[in-house]
Amino acid sequence: LVSHIANVYNDVMQYGFIDPVTHPDEYQLFNNPHQVIDGPCYVFLVHGKGPAVGGFGEEQATDISALSADVSIVNNNAQNIKCFTNEVLATVVDGSVQNDARGAILQFYNASDTSYIGMNEVSGQYTYTGNVNLDAQIMVAKAINDVTLGVDNVLQTNVNSVGLDLIDWAEGKDSSYTPKFRCNGDSMHHVIKGSIMIRVEDCQGFIIKGNTIDNVDILSEGPLPDELCVDYHKGASSSDGSDRMLADLRGISVAAVSAYDDDLRDGNDASTIRSNTITNLKSEAAKLIAGVDVQGVSTGVDLENNYVNLDRTAFDSPDDKWIGLRLRESASGIAVKQNNNFVQGVVIESESVKKRSHSAASVSLKSSADAKSEIKPKSVKKRSKLLPDYHPRPAGDSEWPNNGCPFGH
Repeated sequence: LVSHIANVYNDVMQYGFIDPVTHPDEYQLFNNPHQVIDGPCYVFLVHGKGPAVGGFGEEQATDISALSADVSIVNNNAQNIKCFTNEVLATVVDGSVQNDARGAILQFYNASDTSYIGMNEVSGQYTYTGNVNLDAQIMVAKAINDVTLGVDNVLQTNVNSVGLDLIDWAEGKDSSYTPKFRCNGDSMHHVIKGSIMIRVEDCQGFIIKGNTIDNVDILSEGPLPDELCVDYHKGASSSDGSDRMLADLRGISVAAVSAYDDDLRDGNDASTIRSNTITNLKSEAAKLIAGVDVQGVSTGVDLENNYVNLDRTAFDSPDDKWIGLRLRESASGIAVKQNNNFVQGVVIESESVKKRSHSAASVSLKSSADAKSEIKPKSVKKRSKLLPDYHPRPAGDSEWPNNGCPFGH
């Protein structure tokens, strides 16, 4: 493993990439095909207490001290961004994701070339062949199971979940093992949410104003075939647990947010998304490219004077992936003023927003092509307001009681 790391470092420093001829094993394990950030892109991420590696927020924390508050993201310029997220299938044994003592997933499938890695399959029989990563992970897991290596908070080995069944199979003691995979996670089994340029969640009182987001290109491929998935990451907050947002892209996303003063939903105390320009967002494999996305139980937010044109060739079509503004079903008290220009249209799932209209702030349904013509919100499928039954709720003061292992997988 140390030799592999050294070879990768030397190749990248000398050539800018891993030499597939000189170091084919290293290339198979560590190659970054696009030579950009491997993981979801953020320009700004503001979140409540605890890591932001789960799904999108649905409800604000009941503990006010756990919320972010009084956040200002103003007059920033984000341009020419390229990112790539790799879906890593998490091996599951007896319903438990197999991760090592540092929380990293044991990877037996290579999404880049859609093939098994570290094992062979012949006529439904799977044989462990290993590699430097898997060998090290399983050796440490065996030492923990044998109590050769202690489990304590200093070494932080207590997050190891590799069980004896997998260890026995790797040692050739059990040939009956058949791999099962949990989908919709990355290499640390964090929930894949796509890329978001400005993300604010679990926040009371914010202003997102005067920001420019332009020319963002997400190179992620689509999710791996559903046939490979025995189930999906249980930390996802979507009402559809199988919704995999690998290549999805959002310019601004807020979720589980509210006004500065919880008793005042409008006027000066409302949170604000104002005078932002979002243009040229690209992702070939995306199911959704949204300029502004208001998610979860969010309330007390004003949107005004924003310009969103995600693709110069895309307009307000009900069936495409581009959406200028989306207000999710659980949102309420969201005021969208008529001076906004969402070229790719508006999706309004929230009944309370549909009914909301007054002189100071009314929902704008005006077409960018003709300010006098009224557009119809894009058609959307009805979604439940409630979290799925399997979605865990944070307990006590710690959102992640297992030292960073999300929801115990």
